[in-house]
Amino acid sequence: MVTVLKTLDGLKEKQSFINSLFDVYGEIYLQHYLSFEAIFLSKPKDDFCVFIDQKNNLLSAFEKKSDGVWQCSISGCPILGNNQVDHSTLKTFFDTIRNKLETHSLYFPLIYRKCRIFNPLKNVSGMQLWPRLPSPIISGDLSEASIWNRVVERYGGRAYRQKKKFEENLFVKSVNRADVENIIGKIESNSWKKRYGQDMLSRDNQFIYYTNIVKTGLADMSVAFDHSNCPAAFRIDAHVGRTLFVIKWSYDENFKQYSPGFYLLTVDLFKKCGPSDLGYIDLYGSPDMMKNLLETDRLERVDLCYSSNQGYVDIIRTERTNYDAKIFNNYQNQQSIKKLFNH
Repeated sequence: MVTVLKTLDGLKEKQSFINSLFDVYGEIYLQHYLSFEAIFLSKPKDDFCVFIDQKNNLLSAFEKKSDGVWQCSISGCPILGNNQVDHSTLKTFFDTIRNKLETHSLYFPLIYRKCRIFNPLKNVSGMQLWPRLPSPIISGDLSEASIWNRVVERYGGRAYRQKKKFEENLFVKSVNRADVENIIGKIESNSWKKRYGQDMLSRDNQFIYYTNIVKTGLADMSVAFDHSNCPAAFRIDAHVGRTLFVIKWSYDENFKQYSPGFYLLTVDLFKKCGPSDLGYIDLYGSPDMMKNLLETDRLERVDLCYSSNQGYVDIIRTERTNYDAKIFNNYQNQQSIKKLFNH
């Protein structure tokens, strides 16, 4: 039997079970109870559901993408639970979800090939797969000094100049959770992304989601300030097991001459980590020029789609493949992400 959770109150009733699954099987912050709670707070009613098969210890979650397509809300590792499950059990689980949602297509974006359940997932009868751009990572056994040397080798003397300019004008400190909304709101409102509708305040209630996962402690936030305590930039991270996910970063354009984004990623991130037992740091997204300064390897990712409507699968595949081609072309031309929207 599959239970459908359609409200925050319904989710709360299953909190203990979800936490117990995460303690044993959790691979990514998106599988955490607090992530589901934040999604419920950020989505319109009836646009998000969590599905639990308690007998087989399986959980997944989906949000409405269109009338015929629901998208998995746990990108990367779409199933929380029993990683020894077989593909036929997964097929039954997905068929039940499709029936309950009255939809023909379940779309699973940006799934790591390394996720524990990948093999039975890709072997579900009727599941279709296509490649996506990989996610850059940084080996967890590298020291702060070795990472900085890597940046200098790839970026040259500019690295020292940008580091010096930042440290002369800005500083990084932790913040009270009560201040999270004001800080993120101010920085995002003055970021380059605001001009192109790519900031958190403009995109599908991202602001509500990300501020909630920081306020509840699922994620941490590092903030750069000037000497009048005006916030200049932030970076949001989440730690699961031996992986640190660098989820989001942004900066106020008024401070761009101090390269706050560069500093938060190339210097502060590793001061924060320090000596640890991290397996790796996931820079969590497609390759770009900034990540190229740091990465030591990449994780392969794919999209999956379980659908009875081939036309919708083709539309999704074409849209995502074209988007990746645009990003990769931008990266090959050694242009910043901003160039994707500045045309």
